[in-house]
Amino acid sequence: DVEKEKYYIATQTFLAPGFHDDVYKYITFFKHRKMLVVNPQNGKAMVVVIGDAGPAVWTGKHLGGSPEVMKYLRRVDGRQKGPVLYFFIDDPNDEIPLGPIEMKNGQNS
Repeated sequence: DVEKEKYYIATQTFLAPGFHDDVYKYITFFKHRKMLVVNPQNGKAMVVVIGDAGPAVWTGKHLGGSPEVMKYLRRVDGRQKGPVLYFFIDDPNDEIPLGPIEMKNGQNS
C-alpha cells in the first residue's frame, strides 16, 4: 500500500464509454489497475496504479498523480497539459514493481 500511495495517477476513468451505465463495474475494474505512463516529450516512464479519478475535463489537464510521479515525469510546472501515453499492464500475479523504469531504445533523459 505504501508503494501504491507513492506511485499513483489520477485518470479520467469517468470518460470511459459506458462508465455511467455501470459505475461500480468500472470503478472495480480501474481501482489500483497497473499502468505504464510515458512522457513522450522526454521519454520518462513509470509503472503506476490508478488511485483516483481526474483531473476534471474543464481543467484541460492530461495528468494528475502523486508528487513522485509528477516530478519524475517532469510535469510539475502546474500545467500538466502536455501529452502523456497510458498503457494497461496485465500483471495478475503482481510481479511488476511500481516506480520508474528505463525505456530501451528511448530517450529517457
